[in-house]
Amino acid sequence: MKVTIARRKPWILTGILVLAGLTLLAGVAAGRGLGPGVALAAGGEAGAADGGTISVTGQATIKATPDTVTVSLGVVAQASTAGEAMDQCSAAMTRIINSIATAGVPRANIQTSNVSLYPQYQYDENGSNGRIVGYQAGNQVTCSWNKLDKVGDLIDAAVKAGANSVNGVSFSLADSRALYLEAIGEAVRDAKAKADVLAGAAGVRVGVVKNMSLDSYFAGPVIMKDSAMGLGMAVPIEPGMVEMQVNVRVEYGIE
Repeated sequence: MKVTIARRKPWILTGILVLAGLTLLAGVAAGRGLGPGVALAAGGEAGAADGGTISVTGQATIKATPDTVTVSLGVVAQASTAGEAMDQCSAAMTRIINSIATAGVPRANIQTSNVSLYPQYQYDENGSNGRIVGYQAGNQVTCSWNKLDKVGDLIDAAVKAGANSVNGVSFSLADSRALYLEAIGEAVRDAKAKADVLAGAAGVRVGVVKNMSLDSYFAGPVIMKDSAMGLGMAVPIEPGMVEMQVNVRVEYGIE
């Protein structure tokens, strides 16, 4: 009996091994994807010193009770002459500033933020040949105070003194540094938690920090516009909360 032994050609065996290796690498790459905000970069050749990196974005939003209120109060007056309009406006603003100071706001916290004077025109039926028929003067002050529970009374007193424009109320922190630093720490911890999940899913470990940057922060005051005026009662005001938002980017090595 004649027995024939078939020998596989070397190039066929090599092709099978290459195909198996590519399939394995594709499976590892697919297993390392964890969605937006995170990235895992493979290193170079096996045994290289750089094992790759993990890049993540950490976020934090911290809220705090505000301790400072800022109010913009103003007066607008109209008259036939510029001098008369400005005199009326100035007299009213003097009473307004005195009412603010009487309420307890320190004079150093009261600041003039705008003074204006505009001619008022009248036009014919064709919209041309405009002529000055009067003047409008305006004056506005901004004051900051730490008596948040008294701001409604402050606005009411200013209106009774002659204010006919309340341009906004905002709440903030007199010193936001501590809250800012706390938010940064929380954002970094958030980045580390994301890196741990990413590394665990890929079957690796998080290494040392390679790079770190602070992208941005935002201290968001609560702002109220067009407050009610002159209703015979204190204007209701709710300070709410202020927010500190921070983003950081951290790049870790892979072990």
